[in-house]
Amino acid sequence: MSLIRSTVRALRGSSTRRTTWRVRLMVAAAGLCGLSVISPATLAGEEDEPSSRTATHPADDADQQFWKTELKPFLKNFCYDCHSGEGAEADIDFTKAVSVEALGQQRPRWNQIRGMIEIGAMPPPDYDPLPTMEQREQIADWIDRKVNRVDCGVVSDPGRVTVRRLNSVEYDNSLRDLLGIDFRVSSEIGFPSDGVGNGFDNQGDVLTLSPIQLEKYLQAAQLVTSKIIVLDRESLREQRVSGEALFVTERTSTKFLFADGTYEVRVRMEFGKKKNEKVPVALFVDEQEIQRWEVGERKETFVLEHDFHAGEHELTIHFVEDPHSDRREDTQRRLEIDYVAVKGPEDGEPALPEPHRRLFAAMPSDNKSIEAAATEIFTPLVRRAFRREPKPIDVKRVVDLVTMATREGESFEQAVGYGLQSLLVSPHFLFRIENEAAENRHNRIESLGDYALASRLSYFLWASMPDDELLDLARDGQLSSPQVLSSQIKRMLADKRSEALVSRFFGQFLGLGNLKEATPDPKRFPLWNDRLRDAMRRETELFCQEIIDKDLPLEVLLLGDFTYVNPRLADLYGIKFDGKDPEKLYLDGPGLPRRRRGKQRAGQYVDEDRWMRVSLPENRRGVLSQAAILTLTSNPTNTSPVKRGKWILESILGDPPPPAPPNVPSFEETQEEHGNLSLREQLEIHRANPSCASCHRVMDPLGLGFENFDAIGQWRDTDGKHAINAAGQLADGRQFNGSVELVELLQSRQREIFRHFAEQLLTYGLGRGLEPYDNCAVDDILAAAEDRQYRLSAFIQAIVTSEPFIKRTLSGTSDS
Repeated sequence: MSLIRSTVRALRGSSTRRTTWRVRLMVAAAGLCGLSVISPATLAGEEDEPSSRTATHPADDADQQFWKTELKPFLKNFCYDCHSGEGAEADIDFTKAVSVEALGQQRPRWNQIRGMIEIGAMPPPDYDPLPTMEQREQIADWIDRKVNRVDCGVVSDPGRVTVRRLNSVEYDNSLRDLLGIDFRVSSEIGFPSDGVGNGFDNQGDVLTLSPIQLEKYLQAAQLVTSKIIVLDRESLREQRVSGEALFVTERTSTKFLFADGTYEVRVRMEFGKKKNEKVPVALFVDEQEIQRWEVGERKETFVLEHDFHAGEHELTIHFVEDPHSDRREDTQRRLEIDYVAVKGPEDGEPALPEPHRRLFAAMPSDNKSIEAAATEIFTPLVRRAFRREPKPIDVKRVVDLVTMATREGESFEQAVGYGLQSLLVSPHFLFRIENEAAENRHNRIESLGDYALASRLSYFLWASMPDDELLDLARDGQLSSPQVLSSQIKRMLADKRSEALVSRFFGQFLGLGNLKEATPDPKRFPLWNDRLRDAMRRETELFCQEIIDKDLPLEVLLLGDFTYVNPRLADLYGIKFDGKDPEKLYLDGPGLPRRRRGKQRAGQYVDEDRWMRVSLPENRRGVLSQAAILTLTSNPTNTSPVKRGKWILESILGDPPPPAPPNVPSFEETQEEHGNLSLREQLEIHRANPSCASCHRVMDPLGLGFENFDAIGQWRDTDGKHAINAAGQLADGRQFNGSVELVELLQSRQREIFRHFAEQLLTYGLGRGLEPYDNCAVDDILAAAEDRQYRLSAFIQAIVTSEPFIKRTLSGTSDS
């Protein structure tokens, strides 16, 4: 009942009759929604079950023998001093590890232990005696085999994804494709932030439904219907937008919707502060000039009539020139625009917005009943919203709401709005439910039904609902064919909606979302501002988009010798933009180029939004030298080799270092104490602490190789009074001099890099974390990608046809 009460409060009107109606309507809608009484597991026809399952089996005699004769003595000799009994460090008590099977039940903990043994962090370098390298490798390999590996010839488990709601981006994109709206509902309503699991915000285990989220969904449904359904068509006859101030040569554009006919265009504006000075201002329609006015110091409304064809047209106001002054740096000489408005047409009805026309595919008439018209509207709408063929009851419930509303005196348009709201709060829209699949429920594993497969595919590549082509193929039972899947992947990657794969997967894989938290000191870095922050992220997105569009080998991610820049980034990188010095393209307010370096550039560049593909200078390669990555791995006032090295280990190599030991002074404390030394010398002092040395000898060289790039990614040869030394030696003894040589050394570990990428892409595509039994699928994905030079489409193709993607394990049938 709490859902019904909150819904009534949200929609209650002032009229007694309308209040009574809305109570009845939303009680019915709440029953359709079912969100107050139905759990995600119930929706799927299953009992709740943890998604984190392991594929462990009883240990064989050899494992038991190794446990007794090798692992336990190793732990006693080298670990018990710190990790046993009450007060064991890091809460790791090895005396409680009593069987081989215990490893699989605590896989994350034992993976951490394995990593620390492997890199020499445990026992610490000052421990006496220390195990030999052979002992370390033997123990680490055995733990890895027991914890992370399965026999692919024996174990077959595609796993099961927790039923989950759409995250905010998926919700917005689904509404966009369902109704044709062009605004982000989650932002306007203020949805709570989505949880993040396994590095991504589309993971089933964290996408729960809170009471506040439910309230927001109800508000969102009302907002959507109020925006797309026009109840008073006459209100569309006049359209107006607020204006802005323009400096000379600048322009502002707005799109308006027109029907066929004559419209009155009105622009209210003024110029400057001086009398008898007028400037030319041009009006463009779809980039064609149709009128030029002389605008003076008195505010005036300029009017003209113009014939428009039906459709959307763009009106642009252009401040052409200022013939009375060469002092273009005078910030008072601006064109002030109050508003731009259009009114019309003189004859006929105003144009209806596309979302309204798209929704009302049928209207009641003498030959068509309200019920028939509502059925015609909602049958295809339910199909797309629920992402499957609608059952008769699905459509009937909505149609009954519409007919009930009209009997209560509501207009057909308003009644359809209520029906639409009921769809938008249905669990079949809000949740991704994959239970229509198999006929043989007695089997342990089932193939996904084609509709569930269509949803997995579309939310993987588009972060949105399936389109009609995918649904048609699912209806005909053709989508699960490998040949059809292959052709659909190619089609979907060529679609503009695949940009979601860049912003959602690559954005989270590379951690670009953290860029919004970066706060470089603008006094130290005068080029820094929010426009540069946005440009940094856009550069990396365009770079990754080319990898998708041109189906490039994944090695381009590290070795790519190109990027995309606008004038602002070209200035940061010290390269020309379209053959020009970017600094000379900078506009200081009214249009005067600023030629004084060292000043913060808070304004705009000419062609700020124009991007060019450029070849990189010799000192930059791939994403590791892009400003976004270099900035988000730095501190506000200086670089951080530790952060940069840690980021490379985690995000590129998939080999994160263990957490820092407790009670160890941070590197920042070392910096504060030895601030007169170079950063490299400070790190050497920090590594002198035996507890720090084992991890920092792996991380630090990776970060120091990029020291020629400052905290916002600009090249430098010195850091204050200290010359930059970007040479180093990796933990395996290989040496490099500078970032380009370091990147080439990293690429030699491409098998690790590509495997980590495959694991991350599979995690994103499935919406769940990977388990040991998924290693078999990852092996197959990597082998298939290798056959095609590790091109991105090869990874995607292999993932979409993998068992974890096209199948699932039924609940209660796990090996655990």
